Amino acid sequence: MIEVHQTERTEAAAQATEFWQWVLNLLDCGGHELMSDEEDLTVLDESNPSRLLMIAAKQVLVVEWHHTYFEKLLTFIDVTTGVEELIFGRTGRPSFRRIRGQKVSSWPPPTGLPKSFFKPIYLTKLNTIEKAALVIHETEFVLRSFEGYLDD
Repeated sequence: MIEVHQTERTEAAAQATEFWQWVLNLLDCGGHELMSDEEDLTVLDESNPSRLLMIAAKQVLVVEWHHTYFEKLLTFIDVTTGVEELIFGRTGRPSFRRIRGQKVSSWPPPTGLPKSFFKPIYLTKLNTIEKAALVIHETEFVLRSFEGYLDD
């Protein structure tokens, strides 16, 4: 029974390692332009209801050209780092609270990304000159489906 449990843990660890290696490869391929856009925000700190305190936060903007997969993936990454903070004691300055909103970013897409990184509807709205300016990379990057990781 212990051997079965250890085998399951080893397989789960291997799958998790493979997933995070793939995420790092994806982010490396997209560069820093692939990350979500955000702007400064001030919100009410609700951790202590007996006092009114405004704290700095970041509002995560919707990047118009991002494939919707990236919104799910980046949300998953944010949640994962939040879980780590619950497990490990945090030292130093507290991290900014990230609030997802519906405000659309004016951030232009970088050049040289694979076609799969873009929303199909975004690409169909572009004219020929705008598409040519994107210099879409010919090698396709497959966006993997990980059931249980990125479910709604």
